[in-house]
Amino acid sequence: MRIPALLLSALVALAPAAASPPSAAPPYHSLTAEYERFYDETAAMPEAERVALFRQRFDALFPGFYEPAAGQTEAQFNASIAKSLAAFPALREKYQATEQDFPRAYAAGIAHFRAQFPGFKPVLPVWFVHSLGRMDGGTRELKGKVYMIFGADVIAKIHDGKDIGPFLDHEMFHVENGQWFKDCDALWCSLWQEGGATYAASVMNPGVDDHLLMLDQPKPIRAGVDADWRGALCQTRTDLESTDHKIYAGYFFGGDRQQKFPARWGYYVGFRLMQRLGKTMSLSQIDHLDNKAARPLVMRELDAMIAEARGCAA
Repeated sequence: MRIPALLLSALVALAPAAASPPSAAPPYHSLTAEYERFYDETAAMPEAERVALFRQRFDALFPGFYEPAAGQTEAQFNASIAKSLAAFPALREKYQATEQDFPRAYAAGIAHFRAQFPGFKPVLPVWFVHSLGRMDGGTRELKGKVYMIFGADVIAKIHDGKDIGPFLDHEMFHVENGQWFKDCDALWCSLWQEGGATYAASVMNPGVDDHLLMLDQPKPIRAGVDADWRGALCQTRTDLESTDHKIYAGYFFGGDRQQKFPARWGYYVGFRLMQRLGKTMSLSQIDHLDNKAARPLVMRELDAMIAEARGCAA
């Protein structure tokens, strides 16, 4: 499960770091240049040997991250490494630009977020890595410790100077809200976390469209869900307490899986739910809710939306 949805000692000194010369170390751990070096140094190696060496080297650099994801076999994970290396030449220019631009964007993102949440105190270590296509950003628990991780490769593919700000607001809200709302395996928790982060980005960036809110990744979501809004709500109500990873993936993962609603459609349903909640509560009030307080609100708003859509079939 995604742990929603950042940051402590590495970020406490962020303000001075943002004002430092470009050569100053960024307020996060970076493995982006290491990936590039590995690519160049091993270009002539046989694929199987190269993949094995990658795993050995990068597991030592960031233990727990470069391992098969939930539901992924060793063979599938090895294939993802090989695929990332094969695709790197075409991505390299954008990857390098992302690596160069991210420190400035990240510092600006922290400053923008603190304008909305002045008391924001990052509490997680932050890593900037080649994610093997897994993520642009998010929190992950690795070997019992939670990290904020940004994937330079995916950022290079799907983000630009216009949407990097809302994207960072989204990810930072996960950490801000995480002080009160704790991760759980039930689907409703992710609906709250991802819908809340998407809603927070919309509040902090008035006038943003679905692209800037990442509601068009990997393909536009809104139209595909609105086409059967009642069915989407009723399906969500059925799955609300599910802890099945496959069901969760259908709501919150990208990819080309065959399903009725678009990939990542849970972000949109969660966003719509939080928009309703935002009519009577400020973003700060929503932010401070814990699991016990949030759960009945999710149920209430979802049931209200279903009633407005003429209810679910018996």
